Amino acid sequence: MPTWRYDVCVELFIQGWGLTIGLCSFIVLVFFAGWLHVHSELSWVKALTDQLGDELVSSTVKPKTLEQQALRDEAHAILTAKDPAWAQKQVRTWQMRAQRLEPVLAFWVDLLRQLGLLGTVLGIGLSLMYTGSDLTKLLGPLALKVWTTVTGLACSIALSASFAMKLTAWVDAAEKNLEAWDAKRRGGTVRVEDVG
Repeated sequence: MPTWRYDVCVELFIQGWGLTIGLCSFIVLVFFAGWLHVHSELSWVKALTDQLGDELVSSTVKPKTLEQQALRDEAHAILTAKDPAWAQKQVRTWQMRAQRLEPVLAFWVDLLRQLGLLGTVLGIGLSLMYTGSDLTKLLGPLALKVWTTVTGLACSIALSASFAMKLTAWVDAAEKNLEAWDAKRRGGTVRVEDVG
């Protein structure tokens, strides 16, 4: 029965596929966390846009989703508020949440790139700590660690491609509907064509 030495196991983990697979798996998990976060925020912006657009056209339209129902209730609270400063603060909160969607995507895309680069640099640093004379033990792991950068870049590109174009359009639409709805709430005149 072979005996496993700690230093040999660590060396195999660092110089073999173990560390690379671990780092790449972590990057993929971060990708899914980022995708879920951006998706949920985009879903909220879509619901806000649709609900405010429906209210501008007709006040009898029923919400289609739970998010729209919650937004309808918030809108009703704003419309019936006795304190105009509080109502304006709530509208501003909606605006700020819609506007932060693009920075949220940028954060996750940048984080994925940085994690990929960090994995490669970490692998290089660990490989350079090798003090033996066998160059294959020094150079071999470097090629493996480059895969963390490839994974980080691929995940950042996939996340950006999934949301970048949709995001700008929905944020712009949310801004227009919110401005029109707020003007109507404050007693201004709003034409349906302006929402558009």
